[in-house]
Amino acid sequence: MTATSTSPSLFGMELITIPMTETGPDMDAVEEAVKDPAVKGIWCVPKYSNPEGIIYSPETIDRIAHLKPAAPDFVVMWDNAYCIHEFEGDYVPFPDILSLCREAGNPDMVFEYASTSKVTFPGAGISVMAASEANIKHMVSLITFQTISADKVNQLRHVRYLKDKAHTLELMKKHAAILGPKFRAVLDVLDREIAPLGIASWKRPTGGYFVSVDTADGLAKRTLALCKEAGVVMTSAGATFPNGNDPRDRNIRIAPSLPPVAELESAIDVFCVCLRLAALEKLLGK
Repeated sequence: MTATSTSPSLFGMELITIPMTETGPDMDAVEEAVKDPAVKGIWCVPKYSNPEGIIYSPETIDRIAHLKPAAPDFVVMWDNAYCIHEFEGDYVPFPDILSLCREAGNPDMVFEYASTSKVTFPGAGISVMAASEANIKHMVSLITFQTISADKVNQLRHVRYLKDKAHTLELMKKHAAILGPKFRAVLDVLDREIAPLGIASWKRPTGGYFVSVDTADGLAKRTLALCKEAGVVMTSAGATFPNGNDPRDRNIRIAPSLPPVAELESAIDVFCVCLRLAALEKLLGK
């Protein structure tokens, strides 16, 4: 999760890393950062956060809603991409950040985003932006110059297909039946091959699309380089850090959604061998 502040970069800003905890961003660090008027916003993936798969706690969400930033134009960008994406257990209800911000006296501080790109078809889904009336009025004035019209046929297609909340959640259970075994396959191999060695740790998400593996410091890039040599290509190490710069070179994001389970098990076997080899190289000083 990152915040933004002014900087001489392409868009006039730089990304600031905020440490993550089991309950979301380190709110002490966030509240300290927003005392600087140069800090203009914070991007949050609050449910099944990318990549850890954690769910922000009610306390964390409440503290975000009650932020008092020094910058009058500070914005919370609430990327609720995985709001109904459980692959284990039932749907987990989630606080409404817009209502909380309004109640906290910050009605215009938040924009919430979601889409059906992981519900229906990638590239053919419906995107969603929710905000206060004032913010929507402002955004409509900008969007008017960017597009002729919404894709109304696709919108109608989604309304007729998804029908209502209950029907949509039933559809997501079918997704879960596909994704659940894939995540279990990854975690089972990690538990068997890596856990006894103590050279990495990982979260055990119950929703979303990723497993986040933290290796011992300095092993992530070497592990993935060895994987590539063996024919297994993965997302770059530290990809979820600002500008892809993981200062400890340890985070690897695994996305198990595409391969069949059998191929996934083979790929994770290769990954584990490469991680063990990278750890051994470091131990031997190579």
